[in-house]
Amino acid sequence: MSATTGAQGWAQLRDWLERRLSRNAPRQRLTLRNLYILPNAFGGLWLAGAVVLYLVGINTSSNGPLLLAFLCLGLFLLSLFLTQFNLQGLELAITQPSPGFASELVAYPIQLHSTRERYLVRLGFRHQPLLVHPLVGAGSSQLSPCWRPSRRGLQPPGRLKLYSKAPLGLFSCWCYWEPPQPQLIYPAPVPGPVLEQWQPQRDRAGGSGLLQGDGADELRELSPHRREEGLQRVAWKQLARGRGWQAKRFQAEASSERVLAPDPQLPLERALEHLCARVLELSQAAEGFALHLPCRRLPYGSGRSQRDAALEALALEGQL
Repeated sequence: MSATTGAQGWAQLRDWLERRLSRNAPRQRLTLRNLYILPNAFGGLWLAGAVVLYLVGINTSSNGPLLLAFLCLGLFLLSLFLTQFNLQGLELAITQPSPGFASELVAYPIQLHSTRERYLVRLGFRHQPLLVHPLVGAGSSQLSPCWRPSRRGLQPPGRLKLYSKAPLGLFSCWCYWEPPQPQLIYPAPVPGPVLEQWQPQRDRAGGSGLLQGDGADELRELSPHRREEGLQRVAWKQLARGRGWQAKRFQAEASSERVLAPDPQLPLERALEHLCARVLELSQAAEGFALHLPCRRLPYGSGRSQRDAALEALALEGQL
């Protein structure tokens, strides 16, 4: 019972310290009020070695070990100030982060402003890969630590830890900062079925119905079959003749607009992931499309602007 109580007390103390040390201002200047420093493992061994040398010198009445002990102690105390001076005065600021995809490493740019050179600066978000910068020059520079978002939408990257052990490696000096600027995260692109329909161009301003691409119109061409198109487009005669999986394209598609929508038979999040993959595929092929979602509709278009607008709509669907 006492062990459980002690573990809970330590966890509460650790959470309180993390909240106390966190900073969520858009700009952070490292000063004595938000920098923290402690000896690391190597520093502890160094100090223990100095104590051993001192004891050896006392017991043997020898000046050599005593001089080495005082020298090690002096370097230890000097390292305390040099390590903190390596970070003190450094300014952190937020720049506009670029969008990324869920479940992938996304770069979050941090602007550093320094009046002098800094050495071996390490920074990274909690439980994310560390970014090591050997030298931060005087002036402005940009570092981009990465993090892996688990879901779509406007997501904050979490708590950033910046620390350094330079120049002697005996102390670790660090600070915490929580950038308030969220980053736009698109759904993870996962190929799969989507609801793909065709709308006549004459009804673009508010037509009544959607025409399925596999209707009874005149056959225009055959093209390789895509998995997300389902079985209704498969050219079964060509498949029976051993010509592989082909999809039927109809003449109505040449004068119609492709409309993408989530598959109603799938959960919304999975359907949005499939739509994301389909949007990227159509954009890469320079094909136009419209996007109909439960909470918003994107008119027909093509090109990079259409792709970015569609991805943003998928990312923010149901969240605004």
